[in-house]
Amino acid sequence: MLTQILTTNEAAHILLADENASWTYEGAHAIAQYIEDLSEDMGDDVEFCHVAIRCDFSEYTANDLVAQYGYTIGRDLPSDDSWAANCEEIMSEIKEAAEEHIVAELENGNFIVRDC
Repeated sequence: MLTQILTTNEAAHILLADENASWTYEGAHAIAQYIEDLSEDMGDDVEFCHVAIRCDFSEYTANDLVAQYGYTIGRDLPSDDSWAANCEEIMSEIKEAAEEHIVAELENGNFIVRDC
């Protein structure tokens, strides 16, 4: 079996080309960098499969993160955006509660989350 070593840019390009995923440019690069760092930490090459990555990772806006992980802070949050009045406090609580899942907080305000 032929093994190819991908650069971070090549891996991000493959993620961006996946028509069934909706990564931003910044999100695709953050995932590729995360996988590269994981490979280095393990001291072994990690198999790159864009389909598995699409299933295991999500890119969330702040609103999406609240909708997905808001339950983790033990308080009822409104389904609309009115939670944003206390955004900083709520986001801090959610980020702390979902810390083990959040892979990266992007400059565009989105979050890369490992869903599995």
